[in-house]
Amino acid sequence: MAKPAGFDRDIGYLMPFLDRVAAVARELPDAGAREELTRLMAEEKARWARIQQLLAGAGGSTAPASGTAAAGPHSSSTVPELARARADEINRVQPRQAGLTVGSLKRQS
Repeated sequence: MAKPAGFDRDIGYLMPFLDRVAAVARELPDAGAREELTRLMAEEKARWARIQQLLAGAGGSTAPASGTAAAGPHSSSTVPELARARADEINRVQPRQAGLTVGSLKRQS
């Protein structure tokens, strides 16, 4: 399947936006919020860099990350693993706090 048109342009807007959010994160007065948002932005940029690689035709991985990421301007050897661990923690341990729920969206009578 050919890469859908428009993704390069959209990702070209997304990455600078993520950079701007990261810049604002560094200015937050709360140290905990500053650290968390900075980490989240780094993880998000790593995810989108990988998405861009996959859309460009890079091979996918069927095994867990081996500790090395594909080379690229936004790659890091630990960020994708941290992102996955954090997402697993939220989905498994803290679904209510994260706003994640399972169930019908229709109101029960």
